[in-house]
Amino acid sequence: MSLTALRPNVRTLKSSWHSSVAALPAVHRAATPFHTREWAAAWQTVRSELVRGRHHLFLQDGTRQHRMSFYQVSDSPLWRSMEGDAGVTRPTFEADVLYGPSIYGEYGGLPGAPVPVLAETVDRGRHLARELGTEALVIANIPPTERSLWREARTPDAEVALSWAHRARVGSSVEEFIANFPSSEAGREFRRQHCRGNDAGLTLKVARGTELLPYLPQFTAQARATSERHGPALYGTDMLTPLTRVPGAVGLLAEHTDGTLAGGFFCFRYGSALYLWAATIDQSRKSDLNTYGWLMYESVQYAIATGASVLDAGRGNYAYKARLGMLPVALSSAVYLTRHNPHLISRLGALHTGLNQHVLRAWNKA
Repeated sequence: MSLTALRPNVRTLKSSWHSSVAALPAVHRAATPFHTREWAAAWQTVRSELVRGRHHLFLQDGTRQHRMSFYQVSDSPLWRSMEGDAGVTRPTFEADVLYGPSIYGEYGGLPGAPVPVLAETVDRGRHLARELGTEALVIANIPPTERSLWREARTPDAEVALSWAHRARVGSSVEEFIANFPSSEAGREFRRQHCRGNDAGLTLKVARGTELLPYLPQFTAQARATSERHGPALYGTDMLTPLTRVPGAVGLLAEHTDGTLAGGFFCFRYGSALYLWAATIDQSRKSDLNTYGWLMYESVQYAIATGASVLDAGRGNYAYKARLGMLPVALSSAVYLTRHNPHLISRLGALHTGLNQHVLRAWNKA
């Protein structure tokens, strides 16, 4: 028997770098809106996150195609916000970081990709991270179903659970959704907040895709004010404007009878889910209008009306979402260092521990 016959089947795996995602083929059906070519294209012009370079890796695995976008970032408001949640005393990184992809996407990774493709992605990404002089490559927001595959592909130097997403089946009616709450009191309060919002003059405005554009200045101003109550401003119109072109983009907006915007959710109705990605609330009257609870109720109704089977309520606001019985989904980020750095490993460990404690405190209040 020849040596060739003894060898295992060799995969035909090729990869190449591109400066723009526009010329690359779209994934046949991206797993989430955060894996679409339109989402990657939006980050070509983002300034709210200080992106110094954009690099798109295209992988051809036989007849299957995969893509991951990498961003050299010198400052990420979302990462700084998470450091604030964790209560760490100093920044985790002291230099630029290469994120694959941006941590602003709720879900990352490469859904459906086999281990050899993941290994090639890490190898090419880490090599690029070294060439650029960054401290680390961060494969961001890996869902639990993929975590072991990335470990098998290339063992990370550290792993950090940056946040938890929240998911729940909506059923065929709001009452069916409420039936899964952990307590009857939570259901009564959910209904009460919606009734109070109605009585206070809130009505739902649905703005799909680019219909959102006229609302973005006010939406962004309120979103910045909301996030600045706990940390840095997370969003800008430079970020939200191109995201209106992502498939399924929709604004669920709480309009008051006086014609003003009381708050809203920037969402994506994609596949079988309604993703609530970003929230904005007019802080000056949220107590009077019960805006957030009202919007959650309206989101459930909208999900049902549009045929969604899952409500993905996104990250943050852990105590509230626990009271609604939503399933928390840990989103881990795999960190691959570009050089030996025990101090950075220690800081990443402190960040992971702090974020876990932050979530546990919230859940204990639920």
